[in-house]
Amino acid sequence: MRPFYSTLALSLCSTFCHAQTAVNGVPVLNQIRAKYDAPFERNLQSFTCAVEFNWKQHFTEVVRLGDEGTDEEIAKVIQPISTRVTVTRQNTAVSSGMTEDEERKLPHGGMAEGLLKHAVQYSLNNWLAASGTALLPLPNTSVHVEPSASGYKLGLRIQTFDVEMLFTRDLGLQSEGVKGSPSDTRETDFRPGPQGFLLTSFRQGEDGDFRPGNKVVLTYTYQNVGGFQLPEQVAINRESHNENWHYKLTNCSVQTVK
Repeated sequence: MRPFYSTLALSLCSTFCHAQTAVNGVPVLNQIRAKYDAPFERNLQSFTCAVEFNWKQHFTEVVRLGDEGTDEEIAKVIQPISTRVTVTRQNTAVSSGMTEDEERKLPHGGMAEGLLKHAVQYSLNNWLAASGTALLPLPNTSVHVEPSASGYKLGLRIQTFDVEMLFTRDLGLQSEGVKGSPSDTRETDFRPGPQGFLLTSFRQGEDGDFRPGNKVVLTYTYQNVGGFQLPEQVAINRESHNENWHYKLTNCSVQTVK
């Protein structure tokens, strides 16, 4: 696979290494977008999985506030809950399989289950927002492309903002944000997968402030379900609170559009 990337990089360099003005974005963006695994742009309609989460392990990694429930309540009432998640192109829906009234009757008003549901929804909604071609410009966007120390720098204008994206030589997106505004930056890591680049890390500033100690770091590993690469192990690190969440998606099924 490496020789193919090298050939493509050389092809792009021959086109853009000496470009100093905005160029037609269609050819380069089509090449870039084609490098990314975008299952919802193929025929994936949705996927549903069980959420595997270990509360006992979780409490060794976070500061326990006490409003989640006692050890006995967590072990006997909260841990056995069968939490499931369904992801479509538009959003993430997490369910405990219980009614709202039943959740309210859980220890502490269902605080623990509510926190888990929020963590799963937050991390998978961000996966939707940053994976595949979600962060990339549309093919007909006017962009300026030039070489950079790591590979390529792509600039474009969105409304009144000048946005800058940095790519590796293999065309993996490294970061994107408003030019000249370091606090308004998002960083990504992608790795090659069977159908293209897969998002493995997404880092953004809490409350839009991207600075050391204030980042939310999301990481993803993958599993093959019905020919689609879907998240398997998901981790959340909220730096400002030293808060960590780890869960696994299991027993997944997919729905496709014929």
